[in-house]
Amino acid sequence: MTMCSAAYVQAGSDLAQRYADAIGAYCLNRDESALVKAYDMAREALQNDLSLADFGTMHHAALSAILLHCDDGSKAVDAAEEFFLEGIAVYDMALRGYRTNVSRLQAEIAERRRVEEQLRDITLDLERQRDSLDSQVQLRTAEIRERARELEQSNAMLIHANREQADFTYALSHDLKTPINTIEMYLQTLLEDFADIIDDDAIELIGIASDTAVRMKKLIDDVLEYSRVVEHSFNAEPVDLNRLVPEIISDMQAAIVDAEATVLPSELPTVRGNPFQLRVLFTNLLTNALKFRNECQRPEIRISARDRRSGAATSITVADNGIGIRSDQRGHIFDLFKRLHTFDEYHGSGIGLALCKRVADNHGTEIQVTSEEGSGSSFSIILETCEDIQ
Repeated sequence: MTMCSAAYVQAGSDLAQRYADAIGAYCLNRDESALVKAYDMAREALQNDLSLADFGTMHHAALSAILLHCDDGSKAVDAAEEFFLEGIAVYDMALRGYRTNVSRLQAEIAERRRVEEQLRDITLDLERQRDSLDSQVQLRTAEIRERARELEQSNAMLIHANREQADFTYALSHDLKTPINTIEMYLQTLLEDFADIIDDDAIELIGIASDTAVRMKKLIDDVLEYSRVVEHSFNAEPVDLNRLVPEIISDMQAAIVDAEATVLPSELPTVRGNPFQLRVLFTNLLTNALKFRNECQRPEIRISARDRRSGAATSITVADNGIGIRSDQRGHIFDLFKRLHTFDEYHGSGIGLALCKRVADNHGTEIQVTSEEGSGSSFSIILETCEDIQ
């Protein structure tokens, strides 16, 4: 007899019945959209602390019931295997850890963008052929519609996986911070309670360990912020940069004063976008300008706007007089976790500019950089304007 965990006994009965109903329906009609239920129930099982063995027990029980009332056992086993593999994919993500899942999330998003581009191409093709009654065109239209249906199903599964991945990253980031906080507490206790019996070398090592814990928490926070921006979909709305940018400068006042910097925003337009993501963009650009300052002169940061020739968009630039970027490094500054300096030189996780690029991508534009080593840097992004907004 298979032994079940306490979590399975407590939460598994209702879930087991729903699992049996879902896998039975899938074995009967093979509707691929039903595979989403495998994801949902595996995720629910994981949230209820059911182990992989518990999940397997639940699947085995459901399959045994199906085989008792099935004429073609081999087909039922094949279908059940497909359903089970979709479910254990959730456990696979949990076992491999958040770094692997961040990479997987990037690949899934890239696939989603590719699918969306294909859908747009197919839609345009359908519009061009709509008025034609030619039989060959009608046949081609039918084929395209079938392909569009398949792509829409794939896109729905990718959106679902994207949402699940963001939830997973958030939960994992929270769980990782708990032991780090405990480590910090123990290190502080060592310093406070045993300072009179440990030597200077030990105190220095404890300080290094404490600094490392702080860096780990910052990295977890940055990964969580990146997952939020990646997952965050929005409908564009008017964003008054004359209000948003001063708010950001006010929030960063302590860092600006500490760096003895001057931040000079010019008259800025109202643009179409997402307030949260644009706040992330300008906060990270200002943070970079303050961090990579030239110690030989007072930092000066200018935020300006220049209308495009079309009149429907504007180029927003954040320029500084900092240390600049070497020409051979400019192609890598927007890569995730890419650092151009050691942590001892400049603190950071290498996520800030990757976030800026993601915000630009989400707004259908790109971010450009012009820089010379020792002569400062300028980051520019083109955004749609709202000229009629008062």
